[in-house]
This record gives sequence, structure tokens and C-alpha cells, in this order.
Amino acid sequence: MEIKDVVYSRNAVEFVTVAKEFCAFLEGCEKHTAKSFVVACNKVLPLLYYKATLLPETEPVYDETNEQFVTESDYSTIENKVEYLLGQHNQYVEVNDPRVDELTGLYTASIAEYLADIYQDLKNFVLRYQVGNTYVMNDALWECINSFKDFWGIRLANLIRAFHILAHQNIDLDNIKHPDQSEGSERDTSDWFVTRRQQDMDHNELM
Repeated sequence: MEIKDVVYSRNAVEFVTVAKEFCAFLEGCEKHTAKSFVVACNKVLPLLYYKATLLPETEPVYDETNEQFVTESDYSTIENKVEYLLGQHNQYVEVNDPRVDELTGLYTASIAEYLADIYQDLKNFVLRYQVGNTYVMNDALWECINSFKDFWGIRLANLIRAFHILAHQNIDLDNIKHPDQSEGSERDTSDWFVTRRQQDMDHNELM
């Protein structure tokens, strides 16, 4: 297939759409309760995995790596938001991780960390696709496919299991113990990059 046919194929375009919605969902996850967040993840994560399996194979055009848009601060913001939202339910026992303890066979993973890992790759992918350069889009697609196979795909599959348990095992999601929050206090969200971006937009509208 020609590169243009690959990057504008139905499966590629549909994946970009789902990936973009997934990233926007995480960026605005503070609007959710723990329960509504779990319900939403229980629906969107399997869809994201399915759409990733349909991506067309391609080969890179450029030798150099693609531009990285997501900063360490952006990553931490997503991780902190999800960790705060899920509270004591953020940690879960992982079964498919190389860090599994040899004696107990257990490893405790962080839902927030895994979601931030996936967000980082997909946000970079979406922003590269929006550049509109066919070759850049092609290489972004190639990198995304390989990263899905080697890195974030297994995290996504494990998260589907974790959210299935949260959604269907009668876990109390109404009483969340938020980390680093004393009783009666409110979380300071001024450092969250999505919040800052919204504040900038609001300021510009007033100008």
C-alpha cells in the first residue's frame, strides 16, 4: 500500500479518533467521581485495545526518532490525577509483570502509572498525526504499533482486568481515601497542566 493509503486508512483514522478521545478523557478525569471513572474506563479501554489490533502494518521512512510532545510534567499530572481519583483502589496485584516477586508471585502495580504510560505514547502519536505530513504520520503509526506490541499493549490488557474487578466485584467506590489530603481540605489543582491551559484560554477570551 502507498503511505497515504496507510495513514488515511479507515482503521488508522478510527484509532486516531479513539486515542484522541482517550487522552482528552484522562486530561479531564478530575470531573469524574471514582465510580463514573471506573465505568468509563471499563468501556473505553477494551475499545482502545481492539482498535489498536486493527492498525495497518507499515515501515518507517525516517531514520531519526519522532518528536516528543508530552513532557515529564504532563505525565506526572495525569498520574497524579488518576491516583488522587482512585485513592486506595489505585494499587492492584499484577500477574503479568517481569517484576513479579519470585517468592510470592505477586507484584503491586499502579493504575495511575499504567494509564500515564499509555497516555504518553498515545498523546505523542495523536499530536504527530495532527502535523499533517504523510511521512511523519506514517512513522508515528509505525512507532505506535511497535510500542503497542512491546510496551503499552500489555499494560492496557492488564488495566482491562483491573477495571473489570473494580467495576464488577462489589468494591465500594463511594468512600475514597485520597492521598495527601487531610479531612476537610481541598486538593490544589493549580499545577495541573490542563487546568493551566483552561485558565489561559479563559484569560484570552476576556482580552
